Amino acid sequence: MPSIEDVAKRAGVSKATVSRVINGTANVSEKKKKAVLEAIKALNYTPNVTAKNLARRKTDTIGIIIQQLSSWFYSEVVGLLNQYITQRGYGAIFCQLIDNIDYFKFLVGRVDGVIVFGYKTINKQALKLLHANNVPVVLAENNTEFPNVPRVNVNNLQGGYIATKYLIEKGCRKIVHISGPLESFESIARYEGYKAALRDFGVDFDEELLIEGDFMFQKAYESIKKLLQNKKIGGIFAANDLMAYASMYALEEMGISVPEDVKVVGFDDVDLVGLQLSKMPRLTTVRQPIDLMAKTACDILFEKINDPAKEFESEYILDTQLIIRQSA
Repeated sequence: MPSIEDVAKRAGVSKATVSRVINGTANVSEKKKKAVLEAIKALNYTPNVTAKNLARRKTDTIGIIIQQLSSWFYSEVVGLLNQYITQRGYGAIFCQLIDNIDYFKFLVGRVDGVIVFGYKTINKQALKLLHANNVPVVLAENNTEFPNVPRVNVNNLQGGYIATKYLIEKGCRKIVHISGPLESFESIARYEGYKAALRDFGVDFDEELLIEGDFMFQKAYESIKKLLQNKKIGGIFAANDLMAYASMYALEEMGISVPEDVKVVGFDDVDLVGLQLSKMPRLTTVRQPIDLMAKTACDILFEKINDPAKEFESEYILDTQLIIRQSA
């Protein structure tokens, strides 16, 4: 395989001149440029793309840090981010958050920018590292504040409010809320929306009707079965669709009909194919604009890459939407 040295020797120029022709980084006389191009063609030389990218400080690659690649929600996010990144002619490196692995050090020098998706995927120390190395960053589903690092979030409080308001309007008074982990700013906001709707419509808040979940199936399923041994309820608002389906499985096993006896509303509106193939009612849910979140995060990041001096809003908040189906 011919090397840059071979090209330089055949063209009768220095390696530096060959490099300048390949990268277009400086003026080269037409005579020398022609000689280099002819030598490249004659030798069938292919430039080292990695070296070329390093020379022009560009990799045509975006780094993505995702909280949990295996979840339904983040699987959809990954597909959308990949779509919008490749449309721009870039590639992507996807990394899942794992304790004790510093992906941010790994990404420095290997990517042109970073998108961080998830409430516990980054801290200020990592942001300082990226900032010090001039790596543009956009956060999504994250409330970490840092200068010139825009955040793209949904209006979680609004989503919790409209879900609970709808259940109240359907006649529910005893409404269970299955939250996400209350260390998550999203979970807290959805919970606050739930409480605000109860308050506005004169429904007493009952702490015993709050279940702190973990966005996963098993805990929500077991908690609803346990709660219903002692409580009679009219509705359930779950902070994601997976926990909403878990509660419907529990209700079905206990002979409780949805929506006739208990109405259920979820949050996300993701494609839970395996669960939706069951005989259960199709889920009424609060739709997160996942597509718009991914597109907005990508659009902002590429603007930051192309115009590093441009200033952005600190946070972009996207509205949710209630999608009414059969479960409530």
